[in-house]
Amino acid sequence: MPRLIRLLVSAGILGFIALQFGDGVVGQLQRIELRWILAGLVITVLQVILSAWRWRFTATRLQLTLAAGTAVREYYLATLVNQILPGGVIGDAQRAWRHGSDAPRRTPAFQAVVIERFSGQLAMAGLAILSWWLWPPGDGLITIGNAARTALLALAVLTGGAGLAIAIGWRPPWLRDWWQALQRALLTPAVLPVQLLASLLVAASYIAVYACCVMALAPSSSAADWLPLIPLVLFTMLIPASIAGWGLREGAAAILWPMAGLPAAEGISAAVLYGGLTLLASTPGLVSLTRR
Repeated sequence: MPRLIRLLVSAGILGFIALQFGDGVVGQLQRIELRWILAGLVITVLQVILSAWRWRFTATRLQLTLAAGTAVREYYLATLVNQILPGGVIGDAQRAWRHGSDAPRRTPAFQAVVIERFSGQLAMAGLAILSWWLWPPGDGLITIGNAARTALLALAVLTGGAGLAIAIGWRPPWLRDWWQALQRALLTPAVLPVQLLASLLVAASYIAVYACCVMALAPSSSAADWLPLIPLVLFTMLIPASIAGWGLREGAAAILWPMAGLPAAEGISAAVLYGGLTLLASTPGLVSLTRR
């Protein structure tokens, strides 16, 4: 999607939300408890370290070397770039490009980044669907959950069709190369559990950071009411139609919180706070930027 359209989507949704819920959101944000923000920042450090480890693990499966310190620095820088530039993947493309700069071929470096990100998206999607399935706080979420299951089934059919095409011999060289990389770095029985565990822990850290943002607003409801909503909100950020999830995240919160019988302003405020906190947490990437 063109970058201008992403910008317009984010700005348009945020503008509409400001008109509808602006006063309530401002009131919520005026009573932030900083101790929960600090807790969220600490979690983001662990999140980046674990994500960098997952990247190194994936790269190793493709016979690439990647130092631990370099992986952490590059991940911080990629996160910062993804936060401030439209697209959401420019930072990842840059770290793949730099990682492969000294290699005979750059393709394995890009494969490592793509597979590592794909593993993380699978985990987040799985947690979102699980939250719909097991803890639907209201009938509205049940309806959305049924739609999600239909979408998941469609995705499975498409994936199965692609696998069938590969199996019957449609294997252009580039596709065969990527398929082999996917097998070595993700689908091998000895590797898949490690990848999924790491990605589930990373996804859980995103949820924990968001939970800290909700707690920072001193919600009147219990965690059992709003915790299942967080994976659903975060899942919308995977849709490549905004800048760093801005607008989509707040729009999803504005819809889901009332469906669970909770104030819309509370969900929107937590979404805004989450966006600001993640941007702040990515600022160590400036250190890596200044070293270049």
